[in-house]
Amino acid sequence: MFKLINLFCLILFLSACVGRDLEITAKFDPREAAFVKNGGSARLSGQAFMRQNGGGVVTCAGEEVNLFPATKYATERFAKIYGDVSGGRINVFQGVSLKGVPPEYLEYRRVATCDAEGDFEFSGVAPGTYYVQSRVVWMVPNSYFPEGGSVAKRVTLRSGQRLRVLLN
Repeated sequence: MFKLINLFCLILFLSACVGRDLEITAKFDPREAAFVKNGGSARLSGQAFMRQNGGGVVTCAGEEVNLFPATKYATERFAKIYGDVSGGRINVFQGVSLKGVPPEYLEYRRVATCDAEGDFEFSGVAPGTYYVQSRVVWMVPNSYFPEGGSVAKRVTLRSGQRLRVLLN
């Protein structure tokens, strides 16, 4: 019976992995995001991590870090995902699907990868306001369910600025 319950929970979890759908009323305008492709002299670095209930720290090691221009579309999307226009934190069960996301939206972002310590860096960044976002996910022994989630923060960069952010 215990195995049957675990199997049911696993199926339920996998069906939830698809993520919730969001309805975004703002339309994505590539002209509003075009500055991200211009390049610039700013540098954004940082670290993404979450603290486990037992006090251990898990980083975003090996995960993508996304840098999205804070367009009207992105601002509405991040506000609906994280509950605040400045970003925040969600758990793995609060994820969202990519259903309805304009393909161009993903083309107007920059992507980096977290190193083993959870550090990341974007160099040659154009001045502007952005959302920086990454996942921090781990498995616990004897569990079928991942833990952790996603973290994001809204940042503004000036020309030549070097900014370090913590996503947690």
